[in-house]
This record gives sequence, structure tokens and C-alpha cells, in this order.
Amino acid sequence: MGKQVVFICNLAVIRTINQSIIFMKSIPKSNIFIFFLLFCQLIIAQAPYGNAGDHTAVTLDNTDAPNGYYEYLPTNFDQSSGNTYALVLFFHGKGERGDGNSNLDKVLKHGPPKLIENGTDFPAIVISAQSPKNSGTFSPSDFTNLYNYIIANYPINLNKVYVTGLSAGGGSTWNALKADHTKIAAAVPICGAGGVTDPSDFLQQTPIWAHHNFSDGTVGRGQTINNMNRIANTGSSVMEVYPFGSGGTVADNDYTMQFDTTNKTWSSGVGINSPSDKMSFTLYRNGGHDAWTKTYNNQDVWDWLFEQSLNTLSTEEFASISTKIYPNPTRGDIRIETQKNSKEKLEIYDTIGRKIYDRMVTNTEVIHIASYGSGIYIAKIINSLGAKKSLKIVVQ
Repeated sequence: MGKQVVFICNLAVIRTINQSIIFMKSIPKSNIFIFFLLFCQLIIAQAPYGNAGDHTAVTLDNTDAPNGYYEYLPTNFDQSSGNTYALVLFFHGKGERGDGNSNLDKVLKHGPPKLIENGTDFPAIVISAQSPKNSGTFSPSDFTNLYNYIIANYPINLNKVYVTGLSAGGGSTWNALKADHTKIAAAVPICGAGGVTDPSDFLQQTPIWAHHNFSDGTVGRGQTINNMNRIANTGSSVMEVYPFGSGGTVADNDYTMQFDTTNKTWSSGVGINSPSDKMSFTLYRNGGHDAWTKTYNNQDVWDWLFEQSLNTLSTEEFASISTKIYPNPTRGDIRIETQKNSKEKLEIYDTIGRKIYDRMVTNTEVIHIASYGSGIYIAKIINSLGAKKSLKIVVQ
């Protein structure tokens, strides 16, 4: 992979500059400055900035993104292919904040950016944004602004958007979930400084694997414990199943607590274990604040993360009620097909529960769902026998 800083230096731009110099000679001198400003806006580099396998520093002065950031493109990236790619959005710790320009390389200190610099390739676009100097975390609105910029400028598979971060960035990960968990396929918050609201049981359907060191003296383990309890919302604590040593000391091994979303119960097991259902909490025996190095160096964590996807049902899952809905995700229309002469009711809801479509469908119908805006919609199919199926439709 290559590391580079964004410069405007391709043949097309050089050709444009040469043509513009000739044109400038023909316009009045009083208008040259205005033309120059417009020209600079025209030739500013556009995302994606690098090439496949590159790790590119995109400074705040050279992008219309809300933050300066590092962009990693997977080795199979091809902008012209029409393919979409998974996204990993990484949030750094407080010590790596900066101006997005001269000290953007602080972002390379830990986590995925460090791994990429050391030769790791990811099967995803990785965006590592830098938070401003006067802030330690990305707020929920900061996440939304960054997310909107990324999906507008990169070919993202909206079913596979992942968020992760460490320390203050772990708090940013929780903030991203608070902003809109329906956009996130999975989250890995590590020693996160920050909390979700109490309760947050709606997050039980989002795959979350949280990590913390038992003896973290910078961001106490209680921060993650509280978040686990607020999401589980059972009235009891995740730590009731943790096998403390004598006097409430650390257990004799790493332990992972698993939450069963059906029975609403916690269980624990020795080791570093991915969620068996939707949510788990790994509490490491050793270490101070740095729980991220061993977490990000654990290939099992990445394997689990990339296996997660928003629950968009395939057409095959509709076989029992005969209806097919495709393409999904879509950038414009969706096509609904029923069996010949079969009538089925189609209802479509937005994420706040507002019904935007309700009618009987026979044979084939095309809906321009993009006219309702990008985002996630819920389609409900009801056949003549009363059987029901629901799925998420992703509009890019």
C-alpha cells in the first residue's frame, strides 16, 4: 500500500490549467481574481483521493468533508466497477485530536490506521477522521455529518457500515450508535469514555462487542458496564455473572459476558469471545488503559465484525409468500413481483414509523422509493392467507 498526502497533480488537471491560462489572457484583468476563485473550486481534489491499497492523508484544507481524515481503499477497489464496499469508521483517542491539517498524522498512532501503516490490508474502505483540537469526541451530529459525507462520496455498501474506536473514540462509537443505530451493522467500542442513554434497549438488535481492561485507571470499566446494563435493561448488572476474585478483585483470566436477547439474561465464559447473540462484553484481566492494542491485533475481532450485516432479507426468504423485492440496496426504483395473478398487500414505513406506501400489488409494480429520500425503510408483505414478512430496504 502507499501513503500519500493529497495534491492536485493529474494530467487532466494540468491540461485544464494550461487551457485556463490561455482563456485568462482573453478576459478583463478586473475579472481575473473572480475567475481564479471559481477555478480553484473546480479543480479541488475529489474523493476517493487515493488508489486501491493506498492510505491517503486528506487534509481539511483539501476537502469539503467536515474533518481531515485518512482514507484507506481496499486492494480490490475499483471506482469504475459499480461495486460497493464495506466501511470501517474509526474514532481515535483524545491524544490524537488536531487541526485536520499539519498534525493529521497523529491519527496514525493507534488502531486500524497504525495496522494499515504496518502492512495490514482490510476488505473495506477505512476512514479515520480527526476530531478538532477543542473536542475529544465526535458527537452524534458529528457522526451524522461525517457519515453523510462518506456515503455521498464513496461507493459504500450500506448494509456493512462498522464503527469502532478507543478511549474518547470509544465514546464516539457510542455516540454514533445514539445518532442512528439503524445505519450501523456492528460496533466495537474499546474502553469507551462516554455513555448511552438509560435505557437503550433498542440497541439490543445491533451487534456490539465491547472491550475494557479490569484495572483501567483512565476510563474506569464502570463506563462500559453502565452501557451494557443500559442496553440490556434487565434491572440487574452484567457483573453479577463475572467471577470476581476474593474481595472483588480481578478474575483469574479474561472473561466475556454474553447477553441473550430472547431470555434477557447474562452469562459468562473464559476467554475473548465474540457475541453468541447480539452483544458481548470482554473484560481483560491485565493492562491499564490500553485495551485497544490486543483487541485490534486479534483477527477474531475483525472476522466477527466483517461477518455482520444489516438484516436485509434476500428474495429467497420471501418464497413462502411468493413476493420478490429487488434490487436491495437500491439507488432509485424497487421492483415488486408476486406470483401470477396473486394479490398481496405491500406497506412501506420509514424509520420513525410513518407509513409512506400502502396498496395491493398484483403481478409486477415499480416504486420510485428514492423519491422519499435515502435511508432505511421497512417493507411489510401480507398475503391472502394472512402470512406476513418484513424486511429492511436500503436506499442509497
